[in-house]
Amino acid sequence: MSNLDASFRSAKETILIVDDNPVNLGVVVGHLEAQGYEVLVALGGEEALARAEYACPDLILLDVMMPQMDGFETCRRLKANPATGDIPVIFMTALGDVRDKVAAFDAGGVDYVPKPFHFEELLARISTHLALRSARQRLALQNSVLEQEIVARTKTETALRASEQNYRRLFETAGDGILLLDIDSGQITDANPRLLAMVGQTREVLAGRNIRSVPEFAELADVAALAELERSGALHRDDLSIGAADGSHVFVDLLASTCEAAGRRMAQFNLRDISERKQSEARIRYLALHDALTGLPNRIMFFDRLSSELARARRSGGASALLVIDLDHFKQVNDSLGHLVGDQLLEVVSDRLLQCLRDTDTAARLGGDEFVIALSDIGTRERAEEVAERILAALAEPFELEGQRAHVSASIGISLFPEDGDSPRALLQAADTAMYGAKKDGRNTCRRYTHELNVPGERWRMLSQDVHGACARGEFEVYYQPQISLAHGHVVGVESLLRWNHPGEGLISPIVFIPLLEERGLMVEVGSWVLREACRQNAAWQALGIAPIRIAVNVSAQQFYRGDLVRTVRDALAESGLAPCWLELELTESLTLDDTDATLRIMRELKELGIALSLDDFGTGWSALGYLSRFPLDRIKIDRTFVRDMETDGGTAAIVQSILDLARTLGLDCVAEGVETEQQRARLARGACPNMQGFLFSEPVRASEMLRILEPREGDESAPLSLRKHSCT
Repeated sequence: MSNLDASFRSAKETILIVDDNPVNLGVVVGHLEAQGYEVLVALGGEEALARAEYACPDLILLDVMMPQMDGFETCRRLKANPATGDIPVIFMTALGDVRDKVAAFDAGGVDYVPKPFHFEELLARISTHLALRSARQRLALQNSVLEQEIVARTKTETALRASEQNYRRLFETAGDGILLLDIDSGQITDANPRLLAMVGQTREVLAGRNIRSVPEFAELADVAALAELERSGALHRDDLSIGAADGSHVFVDLLASTCEAAGRRMAQFNLRDISERKQSEARIRYLALHDALTGLPNRIMFFDRLSSELARARRSGGASALLVIDLDHFKQVNDSLGHLVGDQLLEVVSDRLLQCLRDTDTAARLGGDEFVIALSDIGTRERAEEVAERILAALAEPFELEGQRAHVSASIGISLFPEDGDSPRALLQAADTAMYGAKKDGRNTCRRYTHELNVPGERWRMLSQDVHGACARGEFEVYYQPQISLAHGHVVGVESLLRWNHPGEGLISPIVFIPLLEERGLMVEVGSWVLREACRQNAAWQALGIAPIRIAVNVSAQQFYRGDLVRTVRDALAESGLAPCWLELELTESLTLDDTDATLRIMRELKELGIALSLDDFGTGWSALGYLSRFPLDRIKIDRTFVRDMETDGGTAAIVQSILDLARTLGLDCVAEGVETEQQRARLARGACPNMQGFLFSEPVRASEMLRILEPREGDESAPLSLRKHSCT
């Protein structure tokens, strides 16, 4: 028996008997109840109509000859009522005329039992008509269920067709190329128009071919076989290319996924054309690595090589030297012989410099008439001076330019690693200071850097003694410089800058006392104090109701490698109660070049604390570009020298724009440092630099003045800076 049959047989069947004779009722009721039926009775037509509508019996036994309303009329009314119209009616009557039987059937009866009747016959007729009614009901329900299934199936098929049409429309119109592949056979099943356009092929040519037989997809065929794709069902690569019919290559960003379809394992390759991005990156590298005039390495490539040389020297315990060369009276050559001759002079100068160097040394042009040389593994300190003297002699020879003879000399400053500085920036600053000392000595000479060039000897010795304990005596103070959002003109962050309030000398320049701290090994101690103070101050501003902003703290190489930086940061956050998301550490590019594995490990541990990391003075250590996507950075800061020179040097302006484009490509925020003029701000704005920092907006100020800047001023549109509210998310 089916579930449907069971549902109809499970309930006790009900029969309504209508007869005005109580004796007849009693006899029939007794027999039916004995057969297990539930029996209802009515003594007349009106009562029968009411009871039938209320109880809805399974069958009605109806007498014909009744007062007031006979059985024919009662049956007609039952059939006219939708609530009782489908109940089978069997007439019971002593009328035997054929016309009476016909009238019974015309009224809607299903059978006619003449009186007196045999109960066996009556029970058989009742059983038959109940079975017929049950069958009709079951059939009606089956039809209803079937109709619902048909409607549901129709809706599903309609939705499936719509989904397939939508997928096909997306497939055909997608901006990315899409390739469908049978994984087991390697057979290409389909390719969308965008992919066909990328490779210069037609669907008819590609469909059905094994992917390994299509030269344009050689690299994709290797991806299709990768175990990683089999294991995880998805794969992302941005280092692939596909061929085109003209022999060129299209660089693509690949997102591959697998699925089951019609019993086959399928792979879908979504391919985004990133050739323009790759060309932009190549353009960045070219602009960043070469001096267009002389062909020498420029500032960025030079600092890359210098950083690598210093890392080598640290490992081996060797010595290196940096020479800054500035041509004497070069402006007079330009003014008297013209800029074309001046450019030719710079080219010849670069050739003569290279002739004075070994293959392991590096010469670069920083801009204008300034050159710089890195001497590797100099062996003795005197060797740097010997090279400088050789350069002076080479430049002393006359220059024959466009049929005219020119004479030029140079002033050369020398700094030595490690005694004059442990970073490219420090060495350049020291050599630059020495170069100006050479100019003061009469030009056409060289001079080695000494601390007395920055500070007279006696004063240097005094400051060297006083710097010990300066932190404990409360002489150090943290100043703050705001960082401004281009989009809103609001303060989005502040940089913490250390200042020394000497009791006798007053405010000492960082150029003077930072080398003292490094020389005395005090950078870890003082740097930790700056970090704690910056966190405390930011938390204090928030406690006063200032909307949270990030605060940036510079980290030296000594802090990064020699101090337990991760623990120091964790303790500073815990002591101040500052949320980690409002702290940012600024790291120098040289940190990324010394020991990348150790650097990456420390940076990851710092990121796990929830703080932000930025790369300071970006552009002064070019090899860091190769690690930008590897290191967990949040933003980069464009070095102030690029901002300064971009107004007068088209190449520098192009480099700045390329750095901004690169930051956007990598999803990094960007801050331009050293913005001092409206022209610089406008130039950076045209390049869509998101954030800026510099004297144009505010010089570094004490915490109390910074609070005045940060405090919201309702209705004060004249306020130069306003606050943009942030959250950790």
